[in-house]
Amino acid sequence: MTASSSTIAVNELDEVVSSGRCIGCGMCSIPLSFAEATSKVDLVWSKDEETWVPTIASSDAASLEQRVCPGAKVDMKALSQDVFGEQPEDGFVGVTKSIQAGYATDETVRKFAASGGVTTALLQHWLNEDIIDFAYCTAGLDPHNGKGQIARYSDDLRNSAGSHYHPVNFGAALEELAESNERFAFVGLPCEVSAMRSVMAYRDDIAQRCVAIIGLFCGGINRYSGIGHYLSNFGVEAENVEEIDYRDGVWPGQIALKQKNSSEIQRIPRIRGNSRWNILRYMVSFQGYWMLPRCRICPDQISDFADLAVGDPHLTRFKEKESAGYSAVIARTDTGEQLLQNAVADGIICSEQLSRDELVASQGYTLENRRHADVTRNMARRLGIVAPELKLYDDVKGARSWHQHVYAFVDLYKIKIRKWTFLRPFYVPIQIGEYLFLTFSPRLIASRTKKLLKNK
Repeated sequence: MTASSSTIAVNELDEVVSSGRCIGCGMCSIPLSFAEATSKVDLVWSKDEETWVPTIASSDAASLEQRVCPGAKVDMKALSQDVFGEQPEDGFVGVTKSIQAGYATDETVRKFAASGGVTTALLQHWLNEDIIDFAYCTAGLDPHNGKGQIARYSDDLRNSAGSHYHPVNFGAALEELAESNERFAFVGLPCEVSAMRSVMAYRDDIAQRCVAIIGLFCGGINRYSGIGHYLSNFGVEAENVEEIDYRDGVWPGQIALKQKNSSEIQRIPRIRGNSRWNILRYMVSFQGYWMLPRCRICPDQISDFADLAVGDPHLTRFKEKESAGYSAVIARTDTGEQLLQNAVADGIICSEQLSRDELVASQGYTLENRRHADVTRNMARRLGIVAPELKLYDDVKGARSWHQHVYAFVDLYKIKIRKWTFLRPFYVPIQIGEYLFLTFSPRLIASRTKKLLKNK
């Protein structure tokens, strides 16, 4: 992998932040060469960006030292060649060895972890069997202090289980990971996974210690103030929330939170069991104005460069079971496939086949939008938004429908006008217009109007 395909100079990091391309992953804190390491990069909280951003703690101000930055650059083709030695036959799903749906056989793990608990079950099994010394993953239910951690014990994994929809300080312990000599598994969002692959291309010492990479499916990171906008509909002040779990109860779960100075657990519906109007409010807060800009211009939703990619299979046949959850699991490498098969054979995971078309259907329109990220990138440039450098798989390039251009415009303009606070009373009416009319289908417009009127 060439430096130009995955890295930028340290002195370019400030511009990545100011242009809205930083995703707060912290991967830029890992030096790519001990010989050239002249800069120390720390992560600090930015009130303006509402996420963790890099700051140069010590450096030559003109430093050209290279660091990995997935916010600035993503070269899908180069990464695929580097990780798999080939380009995917199917660019929509990436390189695959197998596609399955499964869940942790330990009901306790399945209940408290995200989806079917597959990720937590695998990590716990690998620790117990001395396959890894630690797992690097996100920890903490506190929405104000989530961070990356070195997880060595079951209690550490319990603290990291579940979904985190708001920014966390993922880079908090990356320096410790990089300086360690122990074996590890890495768990991250697609952008973090691609960045770790790029780091490993330069740092053979890290690559040799990495037993497996688990990538999580991702629909984007939302600023916590947007989540607070939704919680306010239920009388909750975001700053008073001490703990928040976005995936409590029957899959796909509801929000469970605890406020300061209270032991009571308050539960708030997300999609399932919610009224139609509250679903629209949820979409406004979680999928619109408060999403990090870079997340709207992302080509990877399903962790193309992981050994194992894990996420929700949003399919009727799983929802109807009203269980503690299922995970879609894509084995992308021989390593991932073998580790998954071993876990199934050892009774840690129960799995069944999932077809390619089921996987695509389970991810809805977001997967299509991600694979057509070039449309969003080009629209961003027209709107004066600085876009990342993207290189997509060849077989997902080509003609785009005018619908995709309209969706790209709407998604990006929401982000652009977020700071115009006088418009916030109109967010729900705008969302109604999008819900009804961006389908471009008279039949769907009629059906959705009926649902709104019935509030179901």
